[in-house]
Amino acid sequence: MCDAHLRGPSGIITSPNFPIQYDNNAHCVWIITALNPAKVREPGSIACRKKGVSVAPGNPRLRNQSCLPCLPAAPCLLPNPVLPPQVIKLAFEDFDLERGYDTLTVGDGGQDGDQKTVLYVLTGTSVPDLIVSTNHQMWLLFQTDGSGSSLGFKASYEEIEQGSCGDPGIPAYGRREGSRFRHGDTLKFECQPAFELVGQKAITCQKNNQWSAKKPGCVCK
Repeated sequence: MCDAHLRGPSGIITSPNFPIQYDNNAHCVWIITALNPAKVREPGSIACRKKGVSVAPGNPRLRNQSCLPCLPAAPCLLPNPVLPPQVIKLAFEDFDLERGYDTLTVGDGGQDGDQKTVLYVLTGTSVPDLIVSTNHQMWLLFQTDGSGSSLGFKASYEEIEQGSCGDPGIPAYGRREGSRFRHGDTLKFECQPAFELVGQKAITCQKNNQWSAKKPGCVCK
């Protein structure tokens, strides 16, 4: 589908005609918006022992919160805490554009084409690394010239918690140390015997929701 407003929590975006060649002179825009910029947990069921006193000894986030008003003979429920705002994670499965002539631009927010919010301008045949927005919206602009075309791209998007860079995955024939993906967290990689690492041995989740480098790969020695 070309030109669409998409909503979370997840979905797929492809270039027109994928997996066959896209059209010349294409101009497609997708804007992705999280379902809720700040999500709320599902209705809770933690009852209060008496009005105004919460019972949540195992959850410090809920401790000392007041009960919601309740009907006679019905338990009071704790107010549900608001979860951190959501951002958009974009992961590519296939990518093949005519290098230098056909491009996919990815940006922050809901205003497509705004140069101030551009995160990446993608072209060529290398599958891009994971991209994460800095707010609850992301835009994509696909543009092609008047001659020549390739197979295009397929990407999946998903809402994730703000303050996270998303799971970059583990390279084939490799191992990873670390399983947290929040700001300041570092992942370390190494390869199995008979393979050598290509890229950075360690990457860190930065405050712009992007990893400090692409996930490395493992190739035969």
